[in-house]
Amino acid sequence: MLTFLNSAILFGLAAISIPILIHLFAKQKSQTVLFSSLRFLKELQREKIRRLKLRQLLLLILRTLLILLLVLAFARPTLRSRSAASLKAGAPLSAVIILDNTMSMGLESAGKRLLEQAKQRALEVLSLLRPGDELYLLYPQAPPRLAHEGPRYNPASLQELIERTELSHARTDYMAALQLADELVRQSSNLNREIYLIGDMQQSGWRFPADDGHTLLSEGTRLFLLPIRGSQPENLAVTEVALANQILERGKVIEIRAKIKNVGATAVKNKLVHLFVDGKRVAQSVVDELEPGAVREVVFRVVPDRTGFQAGYVLLEDDDLLEDNRRYFTFRIPDEVPVLLVGNRVSDTRNLALALHPDAEMAAYIRTKQIDAAAFDDEDLEAFQVLVLSNVPRLSTGATLKLQRFLASGRGLIVFLGADVDLKNYNDGFHKKLSLPPLTPANTGSDGEQFLTFGKIDFSHPIFSGVFEKSKTVDSPHFRVAMKAISKKPLDKIISYSNGEPFLFESRYQRGRILYFTSGFLSEWSDLALRGVFAPLVNRCVSYLAGANQVRNSQAHVGEELRFMSSGEDLRGDLRMEKPGEVESKVKPEVFRGNYRVRFADTREMGIYRLRRGETILAQWAVNGEPAESEEEVLDVAEVQKRLSGQEVYAIEGEGQIAQKLQQTRLGRELWKPLAAAALLVLLVEMALFREKSSGQVTEVS
Repeated sequence: MLTFLNSAILFGLAAISIPILIHLFAKQKSQTVLFSSLRFLKELQREKIRRLKLRQLLLLILRTLLILLLVLAFARPTLRSRSAASLKAGAPLSAVIILDNTMSMGLESAGKRLLEQAKQRALEVLSLLRPGDELYLLYPQAPPRLAHEGPRYNPASLQELIERTELSHARTDYMAALQLADELVRQSSNLNREIYLIGDMQQSGWRFPADDGHTLLSEGTRLFLLPIRGSQPENLAVTEVALANQILERGKVIEIRAKIKNVGATAVKNKLVHLFVDGKRVAQSVVDELEPGAVREVVFRVVPDRTGFQAGYVLLEDDDLLEDNRRYFTFRIPDEVPVLLVGNRVSDTRNLALALHPDAEMAAYIRTKQIDAAAFDDEDLEAFQVLVLSNVPRLSTGATLKLQRFLASGRGLIVFLGADVDLKNYNDGFHKKLSLPPLTPANTGSDGEQFLTFGKIDFSHPIFSGVFEKSKTVDSPHFRVAMKAISKKPLDKIISYSNGEPFLFESRYQRGRILYFTSGFLSEWSDLALRGVFAPLVNRCVSYLAGANQVRNSQAHVGEELRFMSSGEDLRGDLRMEKPGEVESKVKPEVFRGNYRVRFADTREMGIYRLRRGETILAQWAVNGEPAESEEEVLDVAEVQKRLSGQEVYAIEGEGQIAQKLQQTRLGRELWKPLAAAALLVLLVEMALFREKSSGQVTEVS
């Protein structure tokens, strides 16, 4: 739409008549001069008069056009959107400032963090807004967060919030922030709606839908992109910390592996990497040389001298982004492993108890209780970390439900078969509920003299870590009776029979793990209990199930919800979540699928979170930032405009362009400069024609 910012000047268009009037009144009259011979002079006269009249007409047009262009230039014609008229008239505006304060904005460039530069740009935008405008300040985190409740109508109140904005460790999500911002301005009754996105435009923060041209903004909403760019940074990041061990024991070596990535633009050399456990530096290493984009794994080995929950972090030397130089981890070494042994006969559990207590030290570490299968339904499983079923004939619906709850809380189950097992009862109930494959008798040979032995063994499994490492040979038992697992999906086989069928496989149910032996260890089925492999195998299985839950499920990212589930008394009483900095928040458990569950969503800070009941630690988590926040890849604003084609998206780049660009997009594009240039060009042409006219006057002859 074309409008004029100085429309009063348009009355000057009446001046267009001036050159026309001058032309009419000042038209030169011809003079009569007598000659003896006129034929050639008259021919010459007619030719010159035609040229003169054409030149005069051109001069008239040029002078009229010159006045028209000058008047239009002073009237300041402008091309602008429909809503610009209301802005000019002083109509209120609804505006959302999206200020990126996510972790990547902590990058230091030219001695100043990107966040500080972004805050300065936000204040410049704020200075162009007026009292009475409906204003919001939004942070593009995942999920996006408003800095205040309800709209603000005074720019000064928003200025204080901008100045107080601190760096967040959350992941960037520009799309979610833009959707929320559009909802806020769309709900307003104001016709004028603007969104300002100020940030580094990190590529990982843009999650466009598959189809290009996605309609993100409602009609009439203008989006202004103000990118904040940094210089080429030097930046290493700890992107991952993991414990290589699945079995954790006091006094035994724990291997901690940290991945270091060069996410900067320059190569780095000789950077120190430190390992801290429980606040003490216990090891360090050096990254000798790392090119941009390269990843190096650093391995630390420590020997914990105590049991219980422990926490630590890997720390890098300072660089341009400090927030990704530290990554937390946590683990737990149990004081003891309570194990419940359930069997149909005394012999079903006696050999297991002996295998788990080879010496006094193991007897103190692994505490066992033996019960008869008939008493299982009445047994409280809350006190046990590992449950072993050995030759249990049948499992009722209630018993299966107890097993489901037991595994859902993150604990472990070991199953040994035997002569008393009702295979149909297992397949129809227990196996279906726990997503285990059905079993059928395996063919062990054509007569009683034939048997199965061990076949392939996965020595890379944590059960065999530190066992049989040198020879990797096992004195194989003989299996006279074995079961075959029928599964369409590949099974996680740990030990196979000589016929390729699984003897020991691992399965998972929710947070828990199951180790399933498809044969028994008593003499009716095999001689496993008499072999040297039996005791270490049973010990390692119990230690693996007890330790696996202490390693996994303890990592989370900033903004993610922490969950802890228990089926017993753990979650009754005074429950508190201890956040980094020893700040505590009260939490209340909820009932979920027959269990008690705690949920905690306020994980905006990196560090260690502990769920406490009194002085007892029930669970512990390491909360870290998203590794993607360290990446320096950014999305060009032209690409954003392309992906949001068909919508009003404007880019404001460079210093000192905010006011000019806003005026142009709000009030439209002013045309006075090209009009003034055209007027100057017309004036030059007119002057050239006028000189030519003055140099030759025509006199009429007769």
